[in-house]
Amino acid sequence: MYSGKATEILKRTVYTLWFLLVGLTVSAQDYNFSQFWENRTYYNPAFVGIREGELNTHLDYRRLFPKLDGDFSTIKFSMDMKTYNNYGFGFNFISSDEGGGFIKANQVGLSYSWRGTLVEERGSWFQLGVKASFNNESLNTDKFIFSSQLDPIYGNIFSRPDLEGMKKKQNYLDFSAGAVFALPFRLYRENMMQNYIGIAFHHFTRPKNNFLEDDVKVPMRFTLQWHGGFETELYSLDRKSRFQVRPGILFENQGEKMFSASSFNNFSIGADIVSSPVMAGIWYSSQLLNKSDQNYSSMIFKLGIKFDSDKKHLQYRITYSYDMSLGNLVKTTEGSHEIGLTVVYRFNARYNYNIFSF
Repeated sequence: MYSGKATEILKRTVYTLWFLLVGLTVSAQDYNFSQFWENRTYYNPAFVGIREGELNTHLDYRRLFPKLDGDFSTIKFSMDMKTYNNYGFGFNFISSDEGGGFIKANQVGLSYSWRGTLVEERGSWFQLGVKASFNNESLNTDKFIFSSQLDPIYGNIFSRPDLEGMKKKQNYLDFSAGAVFALPFRLYRENMMQNYIGIAFHHFTRPKNNFLEDDVKVPMRFTLQWHGGFETELYSLDRKSRFQVRPGILFENQGEKMFSASSFNNFSIGADIVSSPVMAGIWYSSQLLNKSDQNYSSMIFKLGIKFDSDKKHLQYRITYSYDMSLGNLVKTTEGSHEIGLTVVYRFNARYNYNIFSF
């Protein structure tokens, strides 16, 4: 029989082994956010500056599986803007903690987008975007406990095995590119439905990223996005604006060979409803390794509220979402939490020039 201390050490050992065998490989998968539209520039750099005459800033905090030992959290800050020219600029910063300090990662990126017209009379256009980012990751091997260190009674009393060859830090540059198409169409009368359809390729330069081997590269990732929106005949709670429905789809595939049996899929579908000044949404998310019939799925529930300044130059939006795990993981993971703060600044006047026109 193990002592209480040894049992605790064994639990930590199992966690360490799981992290080494699964975490270091799954960590190759990119971050995932429940609030897709609020984090749209993360999924596709072409979304940078899609709102003309606005500066958008967004701060996001995501806490994954709070019931598990260790901290799995991500903080993301992004800002993007588009003047009344045909180009936009973006900046993002992401910091994550995987497993209570086992892996800490930071990313700083810059994005650029350019807009061209498809059919001016119908208000349809497209944007192309690119992003370059610098990534820094550190591995804390002091937290690792191996089975060879354990005594069945006294716990962790033996010396740690030699970890020569395991890197503790790595830096690399990364690049992404994408396109977004704005394709509005008439629903009824004068009511138009806005549609944004985007595709993006991430890590297309395949930078090296592995703590154990030098020849392992970041797997390429493909994302497909659709976000729509239309106003109904109903009034919102403020009795000034119309009740809105905003459906959306997000699909991701990532792997050494995309769309192969060893690749990883993430699929989300749902809709938000907006009755100003409040918003609510419900989404379904499924993550599946193609060669396995086991997947992680969840229902995502969103709530939000917005505030406008007196002259409406500034708008503040606070959004909270909860991922309710489905299946066998309900008791194990206790879902995930995400909260976002968005601040939008609207410029006063249009520029009189329009360079890089299409």
